[in-house]
Amino acid sequence: MKSAMRPGSNERIGIARALAVVTQIGVIMVVCVFAGVWIGNWIDSKLGTTGIFLIVCILLGVAAGFMNVYRVLTKGLRKRK
Repeated sequence: MKSAMRPGSNERIGIARALAVVTQIGVIMVVCVFAGVWIGNWIDSKLGTTGIFLIVCILLGVAAGFMNVYRVLTKGLRKRK
């Protein structure tokens, strides 16, 4: 026997999925920027430079984060159709 769905359960599922996507986007951005900071600091410490690679790698991390967010969002939109 199938269990009857409670009223509003579809809305709750939709809200949960939206929160999951928002959380995934936040994690993607944080990880990409953190990786850029870590790699930039590491390169600067090895080469003895004063932050140039840190700035470059942060910018690359932000760009990579936005690219990954775009991929997640377009994949989600394709699944909806």
